[in-house]
Amino acid sequence: MDFFLIPNNPENSVLVSANGVAHYQIRTAKLGGGVRVTHIQRPADSTEDSIVAEIEWKSWETPTIIRSPLLGGLGRCVGKAGVGVRAHKFLYRRRKLSPSRYFVGNDGEEYQWKASKDSGCVLLQSGTDEEVARHVNTINAEGLFAGERKSALRIQPCSLDIDLIVLSFVVMEKKRRERTGDGMEALPHDEDPQGEGCVSGDAAGEA
Repeated sequence: MDFFLIPNNPENSVLVSANGVAHYQIRTAKLGGGVRVTHIQRPADSTEDSIVAEIEWKSWETPTIIRSPLLGGLGRCVGKAGVGVRAHKFLYRRRKLSPSRYFVGNDGEEYQWKASKDSGCVLLQSGTDEEVARHVNTINAEGLFAGERKSALRIQPCSLDIDLIVLSFVVMEKKRRERTGDGMEALPHDEDPQGEGCVSGDAAGEA
């Protein structure tokens, strides 16, 4: 399934399927002290059930932290500013300079986001290298956006919770665009010291 980013901005977008149905809303607001928080929601019967995650982007004083019902411990403290799981713990590195990031899914399997020359990032199941999801920018052959070039998150049938795919994609794609200047301006102090972004091998000092 393709989720089209309307507009093409991982910080403020609606993820829409080819038939025009909105599946996720992503919106970012600036709070007191200049802290930016991204809220990811999906259609549900109540506001509480609609919450997928909150991403509190790092400032001078704090690293990026994530709050979501999908996480454990302090990561579940939705709505509590300054509390949560550090992004570099949720999306961790195996090697210090590697551009790839890993996380463990709801199915107990490990997954890897890695840079792709053909698109922004691709999500693979570790060990099998089976593709789970990919960012694409292509001309669509059918559906509401037929004949238009759109940016989309393409997800294959899998056992991994789609909410986790969307959450991890938002973090990875935002960081990637900041690095490459692909339609987003990097924050002047954002040098990614926590290792949260999806960057090319050259940018990470790795061939």
